[in-house]
Amino acid sequence: MSYKQDIRVWMRNNLFNIILHSGFWALYVLLFTLLTANFLPLITSFSRVFMSGLTLALAFYFNALLLVNLLLEKKKWFSFFVLAFMLALATGMLRYYLLNSFDSSSIGFAFPESPDRLRVSSIAIQFIIIFISTFYQLILNRIRRERLNQELINRQNEAELKFLKAQINPHFLFNMLNNIYALAVTGSKNTPQMILKLSELLRYVIYGSREKKVSLGREIDHIEKFIELFQMKSENHLNITFGKSLSETGYVIEPMILIPIVENCFKHTDFDTNESAFAKIFLKLDGQRLVFTTLNSKDKNDTQKDTTGGVGLENIRKRLELLYGERFKMDIRSDEDMFELKLTITLSHE
Repeated sequence: MSYKQDIRVWMRNNLFNIILHSGFWALYVLLFTLLTANFLPLITSFSRVFMSGLTLALAFYFNALLLVNLLLEKKKWFSFFVLAFMLALATGMLRYYLLNSFDSSSIGFAFPESPDRLRVSSIAIQFIIIFISTFYQLILNRIRRERLNQELINRQNEAELKFLKAQINPHFLFNMLNNIYALAVTGSKNTPQMILKLSELLRYVIYGSREKKVSLGREIDHIEKFIELFQMKSENHLNITFGKSLSETGYVIEPMILIPIVENCFKHTDFDTNESAFAKIFLKLDGQRLVFTTLNSKDKNDTQKDTTGGVGLENIRKRLELLYGERFKMDIRSDEDMFELKLTITLSHE
């Protein structure tokens, strides 16, 4: 990129600030010209105010853009204070000589002002300008750093969410394919229907999870499909219940946030070893407050781990933290023969 292109990019990125500062100095010249024109000829008044504003702007921007950014922000305290002092002194004397070049009788506006008084006031004003520009630039730099840090955090969170979703979707798919394979090996009549329902779920997993939010009703529909799919893998009816109480369905939720919890519930329920095994799922929506509860029996000797890299509850909790912050709460109670998870989320409308 050429030097001219760099300037154009900088001006485009800082257009608002350029307009704001230009407007301030134009207003300064206009107001003080009108004020001093009551005591001086209009041309003289404009010239004095313009020269005065020129020295003020020179000190302000030289200090803010160079001294503060290159010295003070890098903690070069001594160099900054020495150069800032010299800048205030030099521009103060410049301001004095410029204003003193006019007829001395016109200097004091309504009352005579001596050159000595003008010299002292010119230098003092420049010191004040240096002080103001220092604090202005420090505050502006801090705001920019905080904004940049927030952008970096947002990007990291977005990247982490994509990574977590990428973990969840294959995990879900692998489990379902294993179930279908088991049915196919045994020649189950449920295999074709299970493949059909899996394809419906995969559409949601692949395409729905690309969306930032989906309707709560849509997530619930696919929870029911998942339960039907899980029931099909067994020749015997499994004791699975799903109860829901919805006061309103106009809320949205992060896609694929509830289904992995159901999957985790089923994975650790002792259906294979216990005839009395059960899994109970409850969903209640009271205003904006969603309460999602899973309760399942378990084998106290179950040490089952997903050796293929499953995400588990910690992955789900991490997603919830990134997406909902303090608007969610997940409580887990694990007894010797029972496991309960209760998730509470404050939802928003579409």
